[in-house]
Amino acid sequence: MSGKTRYFVSGALCSLAVLVSGAFSSGEILAQTEEAAVLEEIDIKGVIRREELQSTSATVLQNSDIVNRVYYQPLDMLKLSPGVYVGYYGESGVAPSFNIRGFSAGHGGADVTMYIDGIPIHDNGHATAYLDTGMIMPHELESLEIIKGPASVYYGQHSAGGSLAAQTIKGGNLTRLNVRYGSYNDIDVAGLIARESEKLAQVYAFEMWHTDGYRANSDWDKKNFSGRWTYRASDDLSIMLNLRAYESEWDSAGYISSARNDVRGWVDDGSGEGNGGERKRYDARLFVNYLLDNRSQLSYYLYGSTLDHVRYQINEQYPNERIGSSSGAKQANTHKSWGTGLTYSFNGDLGGRATTATLGLTYMFEKEDPNERYTLYWGTGRNTPALSSSSTYTLANPTVFGEITYQVLEQLNVRLGGRYDLLYGDFRNNMPGGGSSSSPRYRFFSPKVGVLFTPVDALSIYANFGRGFSTPGLSVNANTGFYADNRFELSTRDQYELGARMQITDWMNAELALFKIFTENDSTWDTETETNIPAGKTVRQGVEATVNIVPAENWRFTANFTYLDAKYKSFINGQRQRMDGYRMTGIPSTITNIELSYAPDYGFGGRVGLRYEAGNYFRSIPGTDYLGNPVATRPLVAKNQDKAFVDLQLSYRFNDNYRILLDVNNVLNKKYLNMSSWPSTPGGVYNFSPFNPLTAYLTLEMNWDKWQVTIGRYLPEAKLKMAYLIVPTRLRPGQQMGSGRRSP
Repeated sequence: MSGKTRYFVSGALCSLAVLVSGAFSSGEILAQTEEAAVLEEIDIKGVIRREELQSTSATVLQNSDIVNRVYYQPLDMLKLSPGVYVGYYGESGVAPSFNIRGFSAGHGGADVTMYIDGIPIHDNGHATAYLDTGMIMPHELESLEIIKGPASVYYGQHSAGGSLAAQTIKGGNLTRLNVRYGSYNDIDVAGLIARESEKLAQVYAFEMWHTDGYRANSDWDKKNFSGRWTYRASDDLSIMLNLRAYESEWDSAGYISSARNDVRGWVDDGSGEGNGGERKRYDARLFVNYLLDNRSQLSYYLYGSTLDHVRYQINEQYPNERIGSSSGAKQANTHKSWGTGLTYSFNGDLGGRATTATLGLTYMFEKEDPNERYTLYWGTGRNTPALSSSSTYTLANPTVFGEITYQVLEQLNVRLGGRYDLLYGDFRNNMPGGGSSSSPRYRFFSPKVGVLFTPVDALSIYANFGRGFSTPGLSVNANTGFYADNRFELSTRDQYELGARMQITDWMNAELALFKIFTENDSTWDTETETNIPAGKTVRQGVEATVNIVPAENWRFTANFTYLDAKYKSFINGQRQRMDGYRMTGIPSTITNIELSYAPDYGFGGRVGLRYEAGNYFRSIPGTDYLGNPVATRPLVAKNQDKAFVDLQLSYRFNDNYRILLDVNNVLNKKYLNMSSWPSTPGGVYNFSPFNPLTAYLTLEMNWDKWQVTIGRYLPEAKLKMAYLIVPTRLRPGQQMGSGRRSP
């Protein structure tokens, strides 16, 4: 047993001892009853009202949807929503990329934002709005809202392509523990303990995870902990404190050049080290909720976050490795941020019509100090003698937003909203002779409109329009300043949606969504006049369809299909090639998910799932420039591999407390390539890492819940009935379609 493995196991056993001790030491715990007064807050950037989601195609995943699955990365839970693509780099702790309707985020894009309990998780060290989703613990999530495009009024910066809002469990009397072992010495120990009395609710969650990895030198250790304490000072006042700690340390096998034949090769520079990194992040958040009366409330939050990140990246030089040659880079950054906000919320009647309204003010401040790059040399490992760049930046983002949903008719709700964002900051080049500059003061107004029409209980028709924005990269040019040119414009995104949710029978429901998204001033370059002003225009359009069927008791069949056509509308690239009408790269044209599951109360159960991704073009360029002259990069259309994955699970539930699960992922043992870079000419060299082949995992699930968490509990009549009690966006089989009116 390796030293890291021994350290991991000892830590896991200590955590297990603490968890079991807490499970049976409840002498001072008061039993929770359904009649107890429970304050349910509208947690802005945490729980979004159901009215807003009802007039969009958003997916709301509940805890039962998320848990009891094996994820290659926690981000994989997004695949449960149609229209989401996840791209892996196969580099252990390196965050994957993903896109929603063709807008990228995570590792390589800045168009989707994510919050955990109201705290944004992005930083800007490795890439703008880098989302390290390794800090997500699926078992502690009460819900995850996946919002497509700029539909929500609560999100501005980095949300033009979508928003992800994770809300954790914050109450109940629960004790849960999962222990998993799988391929490549994959060890995962995760637990949650919650206790709730009349005045105090407390929740603790942890996860310790280790893997040796599919390839040599690919070990990864990850530790997560979170704690939440909610104090009910009175029937009207509650105060919540959230704390979170995350540490990740990894070695990576490195990207492989296509000049090699060994797909499991390790990019070893002869030092035995090379690729890898570590991250340490700590968050704290205070949330105060005060009920003004039975129709309105005030909510205030304050959070702070700190992150230290280091990544070592050795580049493949095969077959020309030589000691001392420039090989890669060490990236190091410290990210600190804090934010605060005040929100007024109303849920009642105006003029005899159901009405909800929200008005809020928020402020967020970020600072990267320092953001450094060092040159690595072949054969010297992670020694970093040469500092190549050093910079500091700050960014402030005050906002004001408001929204009202009004029941115009018995069957018709209309939603009107908007937000105003102001962004400004400073950039400093810390290198000798470097200077400083201020960013442009960006101002942007984002209107949001939604309509929900429910002619009958079995049918809801919705439509919406949302405008969002995206900022240019935060350090396009480390020498000239914040952005390479102060004339840069914000990229705008306009999304139009039309959809319907149908309760076809008691055992079948379906949803269909049509969308079209236009962009202006996209994050691309117009070099026709050498102005370096982004002027790209794109259009993304498509359809998402979902069906849920309960063919028999305890059986469930679910399927969804996405078709996406993403093209350049008006764009000239860096080689002066006119890209009008060409497909955008790295975006599958179709994604299909099919799953059949059987989940009895006791005994054997299981599921089988198929995911198929097709039509992902990673290079598509013309052979002439915009004047018709031939260019060196000849015509090339290269299609990435279509990918098919089959996953199986077999489970056996002994009783209410214990269940054992066997998961086999990638049953077809497909060894796909994860592309990290691709050539601009036919036959050129590209870099890749292999996707995990066939893997198997055995999980022991222990559940000693004293009181099951119920999503969206009703409050006593004297308390404010929050709007998110309305039917979830994606209905369960057999669940009745809502009327669009306020819950009774």
